[in-house]
Amino acid sequence: MNNPFYIKPKYQPDIVALHRCCSLNYTMLLKLVPELDTGRYFFYHLDSACFQLEVLEKTRYTSVIAIETIATNVCVDESANHLTPQIKVRMYHDAEMAEVLASRQIRYFKSSYDYPNRLMQQPDEKYQINKYLSEWLKYCCIDGRVLPHGQGIL
Repeated sequence: MNNPFYIKPKYQPDIVALHRCCSLNYTMLLKLVPELDTGRYFFYHLDSACFQLEVLEKTRYTSVIAIETIATNVCVDESANHLTPQIKVRMYHDAEMAEVLASRQIRYFKSSYDYPNRLMQQPDEKYQINKYLSEWLKYCCIDGRVLPHGQGIL
């Protein structure tokens, strides 16, 4: 039965699941980016696309990695270009966690969002983008091929 006076409880982020996901992201990123020196590039080929992982910043306790599609064999028109990964990730070495800082047009993720909202972000948007990174990194670790330095373009 629908109760017209029912008030939906406020969304509570699952911190344990988010931390588990970020720890997994850290472990897989270390496999893909073994040297965390600033300015280093690593190239991976998956199916019909080539991805570049770049170390943007390195400090004593953190590193920032950019993941970007640099070439694809699939014809993608400009309107669908936003579907390709372009992610900025911060790795926390002391906590051994990695979380998404930015993805395409979103520069910052709040722990939760009211729904509906102006940008139609899901209440668990932060978890979802980190889970997406986790799935992408897993796929890269299993099926990706490392391209020698200098062979970043297909």
